[in-house]
Amino acid sequence: MLFALLVVFGILVLSEPVFAHRVLANSSITVATDKPFYIFGDTIVISGTVKTVVPGSTLTINILDPYSNQIKTTQVTVALDGSYTDAIEISGSMWKSGGVYTVLVQYGSTIPTQTTFSYMATTAPINDVFQIQIPGRQTFDVPYTISGGSVVNMYVNPSNFMLVVSIQSTNYGSITLSLPRSLIDSKANDGTDDLFGVLVDGVQVQPHQKQVTASERTLTIPFLQGTQSVQIIGTRMASQNVSTVNTASQNLTGNQLPQITNMSNVIHTVPEFPSGLILLMIALITIIVFGRIMLRPFHVNG
Repeated sequence: MLFALLVVFGILVLSEPVFAHRVLANSSITVATDKPFYIFGDTIVISGTVKTVVPGSTLTINILDPYSNQIKTTQVTVALDGSYTDAIEISGSMWKSGGVYTVLVQYGSTIPTQTTFSYMATTAPINDVFQIQIPGRQTFDVPYTISGGSVVNMYVNPSNFMLVVSIQSTNYGSITLSLPRSLIDSKANDGTDDLFGVLVDGVQVQPHQKQVTASERTLTIPFLQGTQSVQIIGTRMASQNVSTVNTASQNLTGNQLPQITNMSNVIHTVPEFPSGLILLMIALITIIVFGRIMLRPFHVNG
């Protein structure tokens, strides 16, 4: 699905050759954007020139969404040489529709000038801290950042040395977790850090370890649209009474994991019933039967 969206988006961009170029409604003002398309969090740099500078006058920039709704308005001071520049960050709840956006520029009583750009709507990242309470022990804070969804719940399964993160994913995305070592950790037999085992809806994936300190380890885990569960498996975990150690070295931790580095290659396969073979046999039997009928000698009654 993501590939299809990207193809459509590429066709849309290629079909609009005016992106990031000046579109002149008159010869008094020019306007351009620094890029042809943007995503949430990008900064749009709008620049251009004014033919006749009027002291004390400001230039107004309006951005309209694909449905002509005004989502941003700014005013810019024009330099003495007639040039102007403004930077607008794509943030907030107004940027919710993907498509072709219009930049409308007006200076004084001149006729407005416009240009367009494409915007691909994505889910704004969520930064939060989830508190995990283990009976008989302290509360553990787990900071996280998730894009493409939201965190529904987090809980531990000490008997399996597992941290379970329940999510609601509305798009392809990733979650970054800062895991306290006092809550969960993964160690090799020699005491050095080992890789965590990670399952995304039961499929083994390789996380990206972004940061390691004496007190925590930070992992980034990609997921697909529709993902509901992320399971992180270690060798040490805080339980109700004391920190337990997985001396058996769980099969789903460390380098024993078959790693999948590209989530787009994860395909849930279903055993195929050999229906093609049955159809072929039926066709062969039909040919044989009709062949015998056609070759049977005709009897003429005398």
